[in-house]
Amino acid sequence: MRNPSPPPPCSGGCIEVNVIPRPRLTVVGPVFFEVFLPALEPLPAPGQERYVDAIPTGFGGEMNAASVAAALGIDVTLVHPSGGGMVDLAAEALMLRLGIRSVTWPSRPDPFLSLVLSDGSDRSFISAGDHACLDHVPEIPVAPWVLVGGVKEAYTVPGRVAEVRAKGARIAVSGCWSAPHLELLGRERTQPFDLLVLNRNEAEVATGLPAEDAVARLAGASVDVVVTDGPRGAFGILDGAAVQVEALPVPVLDLTGAGDSFLTGLLVARLRGMASNDMLAFAARVASRIVGIRGGTVVDPSLLADL
Repeated sequence: MRNPSPPPPCSGGCIEVNVIPRPRLTVVGPVFFEVFLPALEPLPAPGQERYVDAIPTGFGGEMNAASVAAALGIDVTLVHPSGGGMVDLAAEALMLRLGIRSVTWPSRPDPFLSLVLSDGSDRSFISAGDHACLDHVPEIPVAPWVLVGGVKEAYTVPGRVAEVRAKGARIAVSGCWSAPHLELLGRERTQPFDLLVLNRNEAEVATGLPAEDAVARLAGASVDVVVTDGPRGAFGILDGAAVQVEALPVPVLDLTGAGDSFLTGLLVARLRGMASNDMLAFAARVASRIVGIRGGTVVDPSLLADL
């Protein structure tokens, strides 16, 4: 991503004003620090230490979406909690290197952490989070699209979401692990969101229906609805038309961040003005790159440079 050239220096007695450009995409939600645990059987006994070849670490949560957007050339702002801890400082340094603007609000130090167990086919998580801080999201910077990372987060601050939508932003929302918040989606009838992307399990929990039938029910929650289905691709409704795409046959190292990258790919395709089926195909291509790396954060933008 190329940063815009700085303005010419002020002269002649004028007053310089530091104006933050309006982003094309605003991403809202926690940044997780992730530690990928190796499979060890048995675990070391108390007082013992065992060395392994590697313990991969990385960032997740909404850093995934923001890093994918930045790598695809989108001017992105990430709004996230930060408490000034060691992980918080490392996250800020990475965002600076990737050209991602950061807007923070207070939390405890290092507010969101996950231990990830991944076998390539699926993952499980042991996570800790400062969920109380999510009640205090600041005013969200207006952009053509605002991505709220998780149904739970979107329902935690409905006033902020409605506020930025009233200012002209369209709202995209991803799924989450919280069944009560997913079930709220299934009861919606006022379309508070503009794009909703859930995986098969989330769609079925939200509606109590098979995923193929869940899309129509979820139209009460969002203008556009897409359900991702792992190696079987994705399907849904975009611009009022049924769409479907097959997953690309690529080697899979880790599925962490696949859904985040798919949704971000859809938004980038929207911002590029693609047609509905082309948007879905583009999102699938983006996700196919992410499953080939460990974690969902793109630290090397060349991974997506040709897309």
